[in-house]
Amino acid sequence: MTSREATSTSREAAAQRSAAFHCGAFDVPAVSAAELVAMRSADEGERPVVVDVRSAAERVVARIPESLSRDEFEASGDEYDARDVVVTCTVGRRSGAYAAALAKRRGGRVFNSTGICCYSHHAEAYGSGPHALVDAAGAPATRIHVYARPWDFASERFEAVKFGPLGAFMAAWRR
Repeated sequence: MTSREATSTSREAAAQRSAAFHCGAFDVPAVSAAELVAMRSADEGERPVVVDVRSAAERVVARIPESLSRDEFEASGDEYDARDVVVTCTVGRRSGAYAAALAKRRGGRVFNSTGICCYSHHAEAYGSGPHALVDAAGAPATRIHVYARPWDFASERFEAVKFGPLGAFMAAWRR
């Protein structure tokens, strides 16, 4: 194993530990990046709706294709009532809180994702395939917003973007 491969493996393991810790705080089933890719590969009517609860500033850098913001999802009315919902954020904390509340309010199948940092390590997250992260223009993402330094577990294939201390405070305060 090369030094670069060892670093990548270490970052992925750190992302998975962080996600397990944060997702474990909620009574909502968590799905890994591989499980989310498999769910999104289903036939059109069977695919879950992915709700990204990160701030607009985070989503503009990179997001899962066809994902909705929390506001877009909530404004959709009953359009997605028959579909499973997978909620995502950076490492599963914000998404877990929203997924737990959504499961109580909505019923049905609601899942918490292990987050965009774990997703970035999946082989299909980088490049131009149907599961590759995209930027605001829909182009393949080369950067990923990791919120702040303590959550900088993204794959080395992406440039990490972070809020400064004031930006992180403001993003947390807005939700």
